[in-house]
Amino acid sequence: MPTTEKLTVKEKIGYSLGDAASHIVFDSSVAILAYFYTDIYGLPPAVMGTMFLLVRLLDAITDPIMGAIADATVTRWGRFRPWLLAICVPFAVSCVLVYSIPSFSDSGKVVYAVAAYIFMTLMYTAINIPYCSLGAALTSDPRENLSLQSWRFAITPLGGALGTACILPLADYLFPQDRAVGIQVAMGIFGVIGCLMFVVCFFTTKERVQPIKEENLNIVRDVKILFRNEQWRILSVYNFTMLIAVVIRGGAVVYYVNTVLRQGTDIISLFMLGGMIASMLGSVLAQPLGTRFCKIKVSFWVNLLNAVLGIVCFWLPVQYWLIPLAAHFLIQLVQGGNGALQWSMITDANNYGEWKTQRRITGMNVAANIFVIKLGVAVGGAILGWVLAGFEYQSSATVQSPQAVQGVIWLFTLIPSLFYLLTAFAIKFYRLDEQAMNNVVGDLNKGQFARP
Repeated sequence: MPTTEKLTVKEKIGYSLGDAASHIVFDSSVAILAYFYTDIYGLPPAVMGTMFLLVRLLDAITDPIMGAIADATVTRWGRFRPWLLAICVPFAVSCVLVYSIPSFSDSGKVVYAVAAYIFMTLMYTAINIPYCSLGAALTSDPRENLSLQSWRFAITPLGGALGTACILPLADYLFPQDRAVGIQVAMGIFGVIGCLMFVVCFFTTKERVQPIKEENLNIVRDVKILFRNEQWRILSVYNFTMLIAVVIRGGAVVYYVNTVLRQGTDIISLFMLGGMIASMLGSVLAQPLGTRFCKIKVSFWVNLLNAVLGIVCFWLPVQYWLIPLAAHFLIQLVQGGNGALQWSMITDANNYGEWKTQRRITGMNVAANIFVIKLGVAVGGAILGWVLAGFEYQSSATVQSPQAVQGVIWLFTLIPSLFYLLTAFAIKFYRLDEQAMNNVVGDLNKGQFARP
């Protein structure tokens, strides 16, 4: 049954640390992993991009299965929290394996990269779907949920900073003569930190929202129920296009600083750390803006503004790196509001789905959204690799050709802008504003549902 119980600051922080742990992997996959595979591991850009896409397609199978399993889990700790303890150690191990370089032949290294990436993807699925589902089990109050998500996306960049801004400086500090080994060790350290964050998340949260008792696990039935929710379908398009934009631009940062601005590790870290700080500020602003104004309208303007800023960045002078850094900071500030708004709407769509179908399938709902998000990550990573290959980027070259430099500029500016425009267009069709959700939650609290 729904509950509108207020959450304590301690619980909001504890819950948020779980996402910070997840983003050690997620953000490094967006910002560092493509660079690692092309410039350190030695994969051709086209192979890297294709691998990102094909491996992520496995999520079409594993995500709904994990969502259904989480929904069917019954323990004294709840449905979702036990998975945080069960998977946190394998999750940390996967962080190390995916950044390891074996002494294999070229074909053997491709096979290892695929296997390690699959393992990391599976562990991320097994822990992140229960974690994200947990948010909808803490409270069903729309405003309280927006507050929870604002806390979450204000704290999440702490984990993202470890996986992006801190990894290269720490790697170079630990092993100045061998960046590959340094990255592997750094990710091992961050994996342990991630484990501790998940443990804190487990002990500081409590599942309150309980599902209507249903028959046994049935994945096909739950998928059919999910697709009856038209608001979820709209959010799927929104999530897909937004993540493509985020991944293309985030993955292009290292290449942009290296090949366009011609700066080194210190400036790369400054871009990433500055972006993380800006994202945190944007997340903090999401709650007051989403509460004072309609969060659907705020989301529309956030994505439209990011599209415009990306176009502006295309024309920026690159002789002075401070100018692109300032523009990057502004884009990340605006983008920071997207996360809290996005997951608040995902929770609203879950509650709406229960009201419309009389079945609460939180795990399946979250799994489907995460699959769409990860599909956006996969397509974004594939586009990144394919565009680099198409513009003849050479990972072994000290200085890139003018053609390759132009390709990197497009990846950092105009291509993400196109997908931000599509995201803004998609959210115009979403209808669950605050008034609609107050009516939905009110009905659910009374045991009332939509009329057939």
